Amino acid sequence: MNSSDNRHILAACLWAAATVIAVASSDSSLLRTVLGIPLVLVASGHALLRAAGYRTRSTLEDLVCMAGMSLVAGIAGGFFLHASGLLTPLGWAAWFGTVVVLASIIAARRRSAFGLPEWQWPEGLRARHVTAFLFAALLATIGYALAVRDEAAQKQFEFTELWILPSADGQLSVGLRSGETRTQHFDLEITIDGRPFAIFPSLEVAPGESWTRQVQVPREARPQNAEAKLLKLADLQLYRRVSALVPGS
Repeated sequence: MNSSDNRHILAACLWAAATVIAVASSDSSLLRTVLGIPLVLVASGHALLRAAGYRTRSTLEDLVCMAGMSLVAGIAGGFFLHASGLLTPLGWAAWFGTVVVLASIIAARRRSAFGLPEWQWPEGLRARHVTAFLFAALLATIGYALAVRDEAAQKQFEFTELWILPSADGQLSVGLRSGETRTQHFDLEITIDGRPFAIFPSLEVAPGESWTRQVQVPREARPQNAEAKLLKLADLQLYRRVSALVPGS
């Protein structure tokens, strides 16, 4: 192994160590992404390629082989981390860091000199080809970003949940959660065995907001049927109805 390769694998090890430290000490998604992508796609593949002793003939072949080695390391890491319950950002960083360090040690112990290939512009590749590729990659990235944004903003189903839960001591837990896109106004009526028991008028619930109340029901020897009705104030139409059986004493 020549001194140039030693510098390369040393740089890979230092990058791996910096990534593990950053992931362990910071929650910054930007920092993790900036350090993690080169570790996963470049450093790990570079170290594994040198450890395997494969001699590439061009920079393009070297990059393709590095990507393949990185993919193998990622697949193996996924199985291992899943089995060990360590599928976390720190677990992934530690896995790739370990791969880089171990592969670098093996590569450094090789006796045969094995340097990086010199950069050669691929035959037949023109600047217009690179421009077209970069433009296509940019369009694909923009399209994916827009799709992610639209998916996050999409609300296919707009509704308000209503629930009623009894307890052994005769209490009723009544609540609702809004999944609407606009603030809604409701009347909530509670009946016990068909008789009016409680009413909560003009409830204003904003999108994503929850409302809950605890209601004490008088105890009787036999079980009682509690029913909650949610009415929209706009037209006083029945919107939701739920019921529960209150245990007897």
